[in-house]
Amino acid sequence: MAVPAQVTWANTSAKPGADIRQLGGYVKKFFGKSPWQLRPEDAIASIEHDEWRFYVELDGEKVWLEVEEDPQGQKKLSLSGEVLAEEVFGSLPDTPTQ
Repeated sequence: MAVPAQVTWANTSAKPGADIRQLGGYVKKFFGKSPWQLRPEDAIASIEHDEWRFYVELDGEKVWLEVEEDPQGQKKLSLSGEVLAEEVFGSLPDTPTQ
């Protein structure tokens, strides 16, 4: 069963529609939470192997990350529903907050 993990930051390239270079956040544990960070390809593999399930919080609601594949077979992270991943990831801090 996949472990839910919140995405709280995403390091993206500077251009609009930016690609994610690395993302991270926190996963809840019994006595607090632990930080994590992954490259997008590792996050994609974790989702596909049902090891982790990532989400961002928007207006107090969880929006889950999904794996999307373009016609050329390139996989990338997207968000469920009508939410644009590039806008959300671009609005997150570039690095972990202390």
